[in-house]
Amino acid sequence: MAKVDKPVEATEAPRAVRGIEEDERAMKLVAAMLAAKIVDIKPQLDFTTELGFVYPIVEQAANVKGQEAVGVVEYLTDKDILKRSFFDRLLRCSRCQSINLRPSTHCPKCSSGDIVRGRILEHSACGYVGVEDEFATGGRYICPRCKLELRTMGDDYQSRGVLRKCHDCGEVFNVPLIKWRCLKCSSLADEDQIGEVNVYAYRLDETKRNWLEFELRPKVQFLEFLRRHGYKVTENARVKGRSGADHYIDILATRDDGVITHDVAIGVEIARDKIGLDRILDFDVKAYDSGIHDKVMIIIPALGEEAAKFASYHRIKVLEPKDLEIVLTGGPQPGWEIVKEPFEFKSKSQLIQYLEKQGYTVKENAEVKGRSGAVHNIDILATKDEGIITHRIDIGIEVDEKPMGLDRVFDFDDRAYDAGILDKVLIAVPRLTREARQFAERQGIGVFEVGQLEPPG
Repeated sequence: MAKVDKPVEATEAPRAVRGIEEDERAMKLVAAMLAAKIVDIKPQLDFTTELGFVYPIVEQAANVKGQEAVGVVEYLTDKDILKRSFFDRLLRCSRCQSINLRPSTHCPKCSSGDIVRGRILEHSACGYVGVEDEFATGGRYICPRCKLELRTMGDDYQSRGVLRKCHDCGEVFNVPLIKWRCLKCSSLADEDQIGEVNVYAYRLDETKRNWLEFELRPKVQFLEFLRRHGYKVTENARVKGRSGADHYIDILATRDDGVITHDVAIGVEIARDKIGLDRILDFDVKAYDSGIHDKVMIIIPALGEEAAKFASYHRIKVLEPKDLEIVLTGGPQPGWEIVKEPFEFKSKSQLIQYLEKQGYTVKENAEVKGRSGAVHNIDILATKDEGIITHRIDIGIEVDEKPMGLDRVFDFDDRAYDAGILDKVLIAVPRLTREARQFAERQGIGVFEVGQLEPPG
């Protein structure tokens, strides 16, 4: 016995395009923000910490401390989930990294911190310059240098306004030199030696709200739903198309039923407004080029009218929020055996029994009206409704004394096409010619070649 049936080959996309669901801390914070328990994330100064500031609501929501909290909000910012805004700029000691600094004023000539600010007087006679307090003695102005009394402003002395004077070198100046004293290690540093650190506030990017709400709960449930139905699930699957192009499919669900392999391309489109035709068209083109005919789209919040018509015509199952909820809470549950070993065809009755154990409804010699109006007789029609998609398999049994040629396979494929059935299995007794087998492979027909049929038991 030989089987011809090639599943879609897919690999997982690079980690950069993966979701945030792997970071439990980030997920906890996002969940709190979506529930409106947190609106704005703002820092609080805390000189007792290494950073000098903390994010208390992040630490509480994500169960993290200090630098970990900063890492969480920055990670979500890099993922374009949070928006960052400037909150403050802190100065940091270059020696001990503390932000507990105090500015101090110094003389720009000798760097002494022993300076005084006040009204500066200049004695016209001897040229002495000093602050007003130096001249004031018993209600009079007496020059501390020459001891003469200053009586009349403009004649005896001049007022140079409010300035500063250094007690060490006598320099009079307007703008002092600023230095910074660390209150933790007591070091004194010039301004250009002090480090700066920007501190930010954060808030949720509201354009991502629908997407996040899907990622946190429905997506996890949906993936589990697929696995319960026996599918192998690949997120952000990279698939090589027939054109040679690489396509990324949000979710690729693959299940080998032994008789046939089902590949389901699942696209996820989430926006604030209705999804337009262009997004549906892109998905359909990717699926077609990848050779996948089972197509499902999760749409949040809804499809536009033109897009909905296109999806219906091209047999794309659309799950809007209410539809998705029905599938996850009330859809059909698997009550069949999930096959782990390859199927081996022995007889028609064994095949029917095998399909029924997997949950298929099987009808022999089924009559199906095609799109052309013709009525076709199908040897075995197997149907299974999984909630997100209904699988219909046209199983044809062709028996001859010699290898069957292209004409028999072509007739089978043409009948299935007119009946609108895309999953096709052909049991060929004894086998197909090489040309017929190549055609079957190109048309996606699963082929079982059997030396002879076992007699009915």
